[in-house]
Amino acid sequence: MPHRPFMLGIAGDSGVGKTTISSGIARLLGQERTTNICVDDYHKYDRKQRAELKITPLNPDCNYMDIMEQHVRLLSLGEPILKPVYNHSTGTFDPPVYIPAPRPIAEGNRQIPRAVVLEGLLTLFSQPMRERYHLKVYLDPEEELRREWKVKRDVAKRGYTPEQVVADIERRMPDSKAFIWPQKEYADIVVRFYRPEGYDPEKPSTLSVRITLKRSLPRLDLTEVLHSAYEDEPSVIRLEARKEADILDISGGMEPERAAVFERLIWEQLGQHAEHFNPELIGTFWDKGGQSYPLALTQLVIAYYLVHMREQAIQKGALAYA
Repeated sequence: MPHRPFMLGIAGDSGVGKTTISSGIARLLGQERTTNICVDDYHKYDRKQRAELKITPLNPDCNYMDIMEQHVRLLSLGEPILKPVYNHSTGTFDPPVYIPAPRPIAEGNRQIPRAVVLEGLLTLFSQPMRERYHLKVYLDPEEELRREWKVKRDVAKRGYTPEQVVADIERRMPDSKAFIWPQKEYADIVVRFYRPEGYDPEKPSTLSVRITLKRSLPRLDLTEVLHSAYEDEPSVIRLEARKEADILDISGGMEPERAAVFERLIWEQLGQHAEHFNPELIGTFWDKGGQSYPLALTQLVIAYYLVHMREQAIQKGALAYA
């Protein structure tokens, strides 16, 4: 029986690494098995108009939320859309692009649902959209890190000066607090990169990451496996079970050998569902200019939950077309 797509929503403020995370997941699952959508394409106004109106793209009133909701619904039903395109380099709009129906992939005698990955500022803002996602992720790095990343990206890719980027961050801050940051409470997984003690800014690959796995997720075997495997070395990976969530801490100082063990553990949990995975390019950032084990393992953990939850939904018939 053919299946509807599995919907993954990734939200977070500007510069937190949404595209980095989502592209890594797509590489893992296989580009041909994934449809990636940026909901920031649904802006109402171009850069010049926003300046004249004194409105930021973080404000829902600056976006066609109704069209965004309609397109998320259509994608969740396995239907095609004609998606708008906002050009971040020019601050204007390009012609819309046709997104084909996210139909399932044939693997042997099975039909495997395609993964539709939606990322952007307001991905989790609207309840009609949240109801369509099977898995929701929020990226919440330390604020100083976010600012550092945004400055680096906007100067390199969007033609701004560092002073302009910093001024823009401050101008947007009220809308960040009002519209973006509250989306965190709706996420099943919250990812927070942070600077460990003794962190060297010249070595961004050594950032640590804290992954909050909320109780809204299925209780999978991953946390128990990690706990039993690493309780003898808590400085590398720490797992803390709390009332409302499991907290997984991954050290940026992890040695390659330890990272390989962690990857193998997750791979074994995925079993036959990981046969087509392509792990070669995960963990890359800044246009493949850097490699981070915590980033790679974060992408792998999210993909792990996606695959397991998708398989559970298939078995229950929850993704089947009527």
